Amino acid sequence: MTCVHSGQAFSLSVCRALQEWFEADDLRRITFVYVPSALRWDIHGEAHKYVTELKVRVGRQLQQPDGRPLQPSYLNGGPWLSTFRHSITEFARVCRCITGHTPIGVYYRRFKINEPHGCTCGAALQSRQHILFRCRDRYSVHYPRFLGDIAAFMKYNPTAFGFTRDPSGVG
Repeated sequence: MTCVHSGQAFSLSVCRALQEWFEADDLRRITFVYVPSALRWDIHGEAHKYVTELKVRVGRQLQQPDGRPLQPSYLNGGPWLSTFRHSITEFARVCRCITGHTPIGVYYRRFKINEPHGCTCGAALQSRQHILFRCRDRYSVHYPRFLGDIAAFMKYNPTAFGFTRDPSGVG
């Protein structure tokens, strides 16, 4: 049996409803028509306007010291890997932190993994934001804003965003 999270369940229910609607009448169909944007069709302009005007900030964006957003790069060692003294282990933990694809409560809950969702400090849900900004069990000088701040956080919190070793040595 496959576990389905709430977003998938909603999508599946929409698909079922649409399937029933289409099957009820042979005249019901969807036709996709390619219209090059060079033709300047009004609806293209509206869609572009909505997309470019919609500014949704999610979490905190890492910045360079001059305030510009930090963009990943591999050229000349890039600012990412060189910040972590070329330590693949630390860099992997940072990638897990940034993407949220890490062994913490919200990840376990989202993918229905049978692991505790709470934090060791007693918080009901262990999230990336909680670990970085609120957790009493973690040491942080200040809120991480720059990549160097994340590097310092990882240095002082060597188990954050990492996998724990199985006591038997497996994994």
